[in-house]
Amino acid sequence: MMGDKNLFDPKPVDGALTMILVRLAVDNTSHPCMAHFCSKTGTLLYRIRLLQNRLNIDPLNEKKWVHGLSSIHESLNKKCLPLCSMHASDLFLGNITLQDIDCTQFVDVE
Repeated sequence: MMGDKNLFDPKPVDGALTMILVRLAVDNTSHPCMAHFCSKTGTLLYRIRLLQNRLNIDPLNEKKWVHGLSSIHESLNKKCLPLCSMHASDLFLGNITLQDIDCTQFVDVE
């Protein structure tokens, strides 16, 4: 309880970082931003890389689950999405999520 000088270390959260976005060095990007209701064409390409496969978590062990966190579907791994600078920043800061992205228009980049 608070105030009884009994402080515990917080429980480590496995899987708090489950995704990274890698900015691609591509010259011509004429694709519109994939955030919902954004039509800006000055976008940068980002590749989604999932980290949840590399974590040592057993999904069947409910004691290690952290409420409020969920996994990202495997089909999004290594997909490329164009985002304007405002929405890329919002995604990095957590102001928007992948649910705010139109996932039907991914870009194919070799």
